[in-house]
Amino acid sequence: MALNSKKYSAVHSKTGDDKVKLKTNFDEGHINTFLDLADNGTNPEFGALIYMIQEMQDELDYLRTEISSNKDKTTFPGFGTSSTTALAGDTTTISTAQASAITANTAKVSQGLNTANTTMQFDVTESKGTYFLTITIVAGAGKAAVTKTVTLTLS
Repeated sequence: MALNSKKYSAVHSKTGDDKVKLKTNFDEGHINTFLDLADNGTNPEFGALIYMIQEMQDELDYLRTEISSNKDKTTFPGFGTSSTTALAGDTTTISTAQASAITANTAKVSQGLNTANTTMQFDVTESKGTYFLTITIVAGAGKAAVTKTVTLTLS
């Protein structure tokens, strides 16, 4: 969100040596003359004016603190990448393999069955709208194991 346009203009147009004179008067405590005039009732508007200037200074100090806390950040905390940085609803992320399968328009569903000496694996894959059923059977153990595979195109 962009900042609104400012609604104020410069309090004075002094520059160079003229501005240095203003600072010197301030540094010498001449601002207290206005406070003294306000305190003794001669010019109470000076007290109100100085009070409001102090309120604005307090507000500027607060804003500087808020700006500094954001400006001084060196990294973006991230979002949606872990349980501590997830979006609302604890957004689930996908793995690289899942993203690749989506990009390649492929999917795979597997089911394995194991007995003492036989393993059967059933895989259903999809590629661009065509489904395949691959059945792999491994019988026996060790060097005597025999592997047989068949792939069926499903229509």
